[in-house]
Amino acid sequence: MPNEIGTEMKWTVPLASISRNDLERAGGKGANLGELVQSGFPVPPGFVVTTDAYEHFVQQHQIGLTITHILNETHRGGAEVSGAAIREAFETASIPGEIMREISSAYVELGEGPVAVRSSATAEDLPGAAFAGQQETYLNIIGKAALLDAVSRCWASLWGDRAIAYRERLGLDQQNVQLAVVIQKMVAADYAGVMFTANPVTGERDAIMIDANPGLGEAVVSGLVTPDHFSLRKQRLGWKITERRSGRREVMIRARSGGGTELVEGALPAGFAALPDKVLRQLVRLGMAIQNHFGPPQDIEWAWADQQIYILQARPITALPDPPPHANLPQRLLANNFGEMIPSRPYPLDLDTWLPALSSAVDPIFTALGLKWHMGQMFETEDQVVIRLKTSFPQPTWKILYTPARLILLAFRYNPLRWQFDLLLVDTCTRVRAMEKQDVRALSWVQLLDLVRATKAIPFLVAGEIRRRYFPRAVFAVVRLRLMLGLLGESSQLLLLLSGVENKTVEANHGLERLADQVRADPELMALFSIHEPQQLMSVLADHPAGRAFLEAFHAFLDDYGHRETTLSTALHPTWKDAPAVVLGMIKSFAAHPLKPRTDQPAWRAARDALLKHHLLRFGPFRSGFLKTLTEARTLLQIREDTHFNATLALPLFRRTFLEMGRRLIEQGIVDQPEDIFHLSLGELEGIRDEKQILADTAEALRGAIHRRKQARVELEGIPLVDPRLFPHALPTGDALLNGMPGSPGVAEGPVRIIRNASEFDQLAAGEVLVAPYTNPSWTPLFQRAAAVIVDSGSAASHAAIVAREYGIPAVMSTVTGTKVLHNGERIRVDGNQGLVFRLSDTASITERNGKTIDY
Repeated sequence: MPNEIGTEMKWTVPLASISRNDLERAGGKGANLGELVQSGFPVPPGFVVTTDAYEHFVQQHQIGLTITHILNETHRGGAEVSGAAIREAFETASIPGEIMREISSAYVELGEGPVAVRSSATAEDLPGAAFAGQQETYLNIIGKAALLDAVSRCWASLWGDRAIAYRERLGLDQQNVQLAVVIQKMVAADYAGVMFTANPVTGERDAIMIDANPGLGEAVVSGLVTPDHFSLRKQRLGWKITERRSGRREVMIRARSGGGTELVEGALPAGFAALPDKVLRQLVRLGMAIQNHFGPPQDIEWAWADQQIYILQARPITALPDPPPHANLPQRLLANNFGEMIPSRPYPLDLDTWLPALSSAVDPIFTALGLKWHMGQMFETEDQVVIRLKTSFPQPTWKILYTPARLILLAFRYNPLRWQFDLLLVDTCTRVRAMEKQDVRALSWVQLLDLVRATKAIPFLVAGEIRRRYFPRAVFAVVRLRLMLGLLGESSQLLLLLSGVENKTVEANHGLERLADQVRADPELMALFSIHEPQQLMSVLADHPAGRAFLEAFHAFLDDYGHRETTLSTALHPTWKDAPAVVLGMIKSFAAHPLKPRTDQPAWRAARDALLKHHLLRFGPFRSGFLKTLTEARTLLQIREDTHFNATLALPLFRRTFLEMGRRLIEQGIVDQPEDIFHLSLGELEGIRDEKQILADTAEALRGAIHRRKQARVELEGIPLVDPRLFPHALPTGDALLNGMPGSPGVAEGPVRIIRNASEFDQLAAGEVLVAPYTNPSWTPLFQRAAAVIVDSGSAASHAAIVAREYGIPAVMSTVTGTKVLHNGERIRVDGNQGLVFRLSDTASITERNGKTIDY
């Protein structure tokens, strides 16, 4: 047999003679420990019973035939492999004499004291397969007979059912795996545990996690205890302890005087204080030195005894996530807002049609500020498929020198009080309405492409340029208003004074309420809506006189507001007019749960009237200046909201045009369904001059591109477009269930209702807490009925937070896991002031909890 460790055949080898290159002879654990010994790390001395000894044992007793037979028979029958018969063969066979003598001799050289006997398989402690706990370890073994028995049992444990199943799951060859046994002097640990030189959950490389418990480390690695937990983070001047959490120390494992170990439960012996900070820092220095030696972050088992640290095992951390992206706070906030704005992965066709069009509604603002930014640079792509969102941030250009003058000129030229009458806006909206009336089925392929290009220009004209013109003066007004409020000692009133502005979103919500009132006022209509599901209502209503009258009003509503998006990420998802069942579902829910009429004046107006009583505002010039500034400042959010509304005029045009092109490509065998066209790029579509005369090579290339990209998107399913680790997010504190970002102030309680997409809008009942992965303007009708809002993504500047403040309901943003942690029906408290969510008991109330009164 080959022997890489020496030229003479040996069944045992000292740890000090082994390196990382000896994996096949010493197994993963043995190779790593030998490398550590050779590099001068404090590893207990010992030796390895090599895989040659295991192989010799298996061959002498012909156990290999038993292994082969059982594996073949089991696989042939399709059952799970059981190692019982293989283990029995190991346990009934005796270790060959030559191996026994060499193990005994090495044991004598080690001092014949207590030893730890650890299995070390050739397929363990690797970056992709830890095999943690799959084979056996025996601690505090005393005497030659006990040692030989432990070695035999380690060999047999290679064929434990859990080890076999683990290898099966990883697709490893069962017959080629072999086992070495590591034998080391036993360390009677005062404390022991595990150290990760990176955060195994988040992937952070500048964090170290240490778990510790009195006694032997087996209590920690086997999960028998809740250990003391320490987190350390790298700072400029070294490592800082950032978290220190005491464990419950339910049990302690310690060595028995006669061999083996014992479990001590309950109160631990006196003298076990917390692990000293100096030991933590020593561990960190050792851990980083080991990581630097091996390369990847390490999972290290350690022990502390007699004021010295010993390294018992080191292996790469398996399944370690990629490190979280490095991003500053502005980049994190930008990613957070885009996580809400673009919740799903755009398609290749979106990348050069809808998204550039949407970007043109945003880019002019950055251009006016002298910054360079395009939405297209936010995505990392491969073969036109979006992989993830990048955290690129607007970059300053030399034009930033002229920004103040440019903004002042725009502010003087464009009065935001007249933005709705801008001729560019009026003329473009008129032209869009004419474009909507075109019959795409009557257009040629070239004309369809022309329609796509014309549609791409819409968001810039009705949103981008309008924002560039009218935002500056509105922003200046907000700044002036903030300064005035500071002078009055009322700075906290700013957001309230800016709320409650009439806009297209509010108009649409009122329109839905009027349609719900129409249903509620007619018993026949109410009966139809009560009996039928939203998907059935269009055809059902058309068969009834009252229904036809309602549909006339309903279609008028869709003409005005039907381009409202359900998802902003892609033009493929239907808008309200493309999916009327979504809107009918909301009307059905609204009709069944009418809103209570509000008799009080809007909150912003009450705040304004209260401010006007301030003695400084009694002077005419200051009073009129304040009111003029307030009026101009209140246009800012209206312009923002309504230009977004106008930008989405392009969505149904894009969708209708693309699906018509897709329908035609079905006839040519390019796509299987019209929606498949979204896997192509605009350039590939422009390469077709006549859809009825596509060259064979071109057709094959298009089919191949669609197939590749569809498969790539399938592989990306479950991978979020925006890395949640970018979100400004903290772990829940105290008894909080979730901890996010405050989005809208106030405290409210109610049962949870998780709404994941537009098809579930009708499920929200009045008084429930809306929990969503994201929101956009089409979700706002739900805010009229929700008691509070919780969103996985977003920030205080995102749409959900702004609308929640408009409706005066609490909102908690960027919870990351809200839709996973919460469950429909459970009662919770939402604290929008602190960004916290609490689970309530059945007896908890909003007015009294733990003897404290909660103020709204």
